[in-house]
Amino acid sequence: MSTPPNPAFAIKATYLGPIFSIDGELSKNAQNLVFARNGTGKSFLSRAFRYLDWQGQDKDVSEAAFTLVSDESPDAKGSFSFSRGTNVLGALQLEKPGDKVTANVADTIFHVFSEDFVHEELRDRQYEIDGEIENQIAVDSANIELKDTQEALQKAREAEQQAGSALRTKHDTAKIQDLVDKAGINKNLSEYKRLNLESLLERFPDKPDAPKQSFAGILSDLDSLRAIPAEPVYPGTVDAVGSDDIDLDALEASLQKVTSPSSVSDEIKKKIDAHHSFYETGIQLVQEEHRTTCPFCEQGITAPDPKAIIDAYVSYFADEEEKHKRELRDYSRKLKQNEARLKDIETQLTRQKLRFDDLKHHVPSKKDVEVADGETALKDARTAISALKTSLEQKTQALASAHSLSTDNLAVHIAALKGIIEDNNTKVAELTKAVEKADDERKALQRKACTVFEQEFALNSWSDIEALRNLNKATQAKQKELSELEKAAPSTNAKERVAETFALLLKEFFADKYVFDRENFILKRGDKEMERGPHRTLSDGEKTAIAFCYFVACIHRKVASDSDYRKLFLVFDDPVTSMSYDFVFSIAQTLKNLSISDQGEVSINPAKIDGNKNKRPNLLVLTHSSYFFNISRTNSVIKKDATFSIYKDGITHKLIHLHSYVAPFEQQLEHVYQVANGDNPDHSTGNAIRQVLEAVGRFCRPDKSHDLQNFISFLAGDEGFKIKSVLINSLSHGTYYDETPSPEDLKLACEEAIAVVEHFAIGQINLIKT
Repeated sequence: MSTPPNPAFAIKATYLGPIFSIDGELSKNAQNLVFARNGTGKSFLSRAFRYLDWQGQDKDVSEAAFTLVSDESPDAKGSFSFSRGTNVLGALQLEKPGDKVTANVADTIFHVFSEDFVHEELRDRQYEIDGEIENQIAVDSANIELKDTQEALQKAREAEQQAGSALRTKHDTAKIQDLVDKAGINKNLSEYKRLNLESLLERFPDKPDAPKQSFAGILSDLDSLRAIPAEPVYPGTVDAVGSDDIDLDALEASLQKVTSPSSVSDEIKKKIDAHHSFYETGIQLVQEEHRTTCPFCEQGITAPDPKAIIDAYVSYFADEEEKHKRELRDYSRKLKQNEARLKDIETQLTRQKLRFDDLKHHVPSKKDVEVADGETALKDARTAISALKTSLEQKTQALASAHSLSTDNLAVHIAALKGIIEDNNTKVAELTKAVEKADDERKALQRKACTVFEQEFALNSWSDIEALRNLNKATQAKQKELSELEKAAPSTNAKERVAETFALLLKEFFADKYVFDRENFILKRGDKEMERGPHRTLSDGEKTAIAFCYFVACIHRKVASDSDYRKLFLVFDDPVTSMSYDFVFSIAQTLKNLSISDQGEVSINPAKIDGNKNKRPNLLVLTHSSYFFNISRTNSVIKKDATFSIYKDGITHKLIHLHSYVAPFEQQLEHVYQVANGDNPDHSTGNAIRQVLEAVGRFCRPDKSHDLQNFISFLAGDEGFKIKSVLINSLSHGTYYDETPSPEDLKLACEEAIAVVEHFAIGQINLIKT
């Protein structure tokens, strides 16, 4: 269902100053503009509005009848009413006898800017701003919105808290079950104590990857630690292997050495080689003890035959062949010892590995450590020894020829085996230490368990975490919305609102030239106080602009609650004057962009005007300035269908819609025409006559109107018109007279001027008559 259009505003008055009767209708728009030349009664209309303003403030209006009622009123009574359709917004019934005043204001707060306002509020106070503002404003509309937003925030918080509480309970329950009950973690462990939902959310802004080791794997490692035997069988260390007893360089030299065969018979050599130790021991006993009998059979050896045989044995053992063979046999013996040592090392390495592998499974940090069995190194060493033994045997059988050492270097293999043993022994020592300090390993695992638990919990509960974060974002959004509302909501203190609005408008008009000190409630020039006072510092134009700004700011003094801002009706009686034309565009622009929100925020930002929560205020602008009227109309300060003019038609005033701009010539011609036809002249009449004649001469006879005197001379000579040019010139330049010209002289001058217009531009007169 569409909202019916608003009815039009209307003004009705009787015997209000020069207005004997007016009953006119304005537009339906909230903003209307009325043009009225001086003397039409505009100021009386604004004063009537001001008395309605006072009535709304419970001020004394008893002087209204004396101030407003026309002297020409037959019964000394007058009236004024302002309405919208059938709804009377404000009315005055005035009776001079007895100063009777009946004033009624219905659901409207009038706020009137006029000379009276400027005089009372600023000029009398020498432009020192009144800081005695005590009223408080009930922010009802803001409270509704704030309350709704607060309730929405509370709901968002409750939803977040519920989700957070559920997830926190889930986390804390799992924390106890997994870490305390399963992993056996002491609750006083610092890593355990740091585990909470808040730290988890901070640690994982994004969904985590799965941990390298799962929590189940850590539990398995902890179980392994618990299974360490009370008296574990440690893998022992293996003795280091060495080859220092075999000088390979000397061995190679021995193989290379060439020895001539002994002269002893081959038979004796074979016997000795077959039982070398036997014969060697016997010869040693014979020689060392100087025995005459055989040390084994006790037979005599001094006889020629036994002696010769024994001498042959002795000779052989003293020969180079036997010495070389003894050397080779010594190397063979050492190689056999090395073989036996390798066998023992193999046994030790095997036992070491078996014990290491059995024990390491109880220590998680060592379970992947491997010790070597040395199989390859042992095999390679045995092969090298075998090759050396072969070379020695071959050399023993052929001392007269040189032999080479095997290319398979035993020292290299022994060194490799030595490295394996040393590495194994190091690992064994580390494992032994780890077993002995299993409690440290357990604590390290428990700390790791805390980290992995948190990571896996986040991974498994990610949908719940995201939901909680979304609820948190919703809460933050509502909190931000509430903060912005609270920040945007104006203070309930009217004084603060007045100061804020006044400072805003001063900034628009003067930038930083004049600022308002809100704390001390004084005007400053920049950041300094005006030593001579504002009334002596400000120009007349600046005073008008400041008065305009202060008037708008004072709307906050008129309201009791936010809902009252919609009731405001602003009336401007000439917001610009002849002394403030340098601010005419700023004032017009401010009126165009002025809006008041439901919470009382005053703005001059056109982007904020939405016609709903931020609306332009109801206002009526009365002006005698054609310049301001035309600027307001051209720049849509007031819509063209809401621009009007008040003019006098006999004893009646009329309110008509102006379809075009107001030209100064038209105003002046109308004034001259009205005086010629019975109206009383005023201070502007002489200037109006001059301007009318100059305009007619300039446009109708430019060849005869280099100046007004030339045109008057032309009129008298060629056209037969008599114009009192001396009177016109004097009146139009503000000359001081001891005695002012009589109304009759002024009226005659107007008649002569109208006769000239009728002669040269009759159409202009016809427009006035219509």
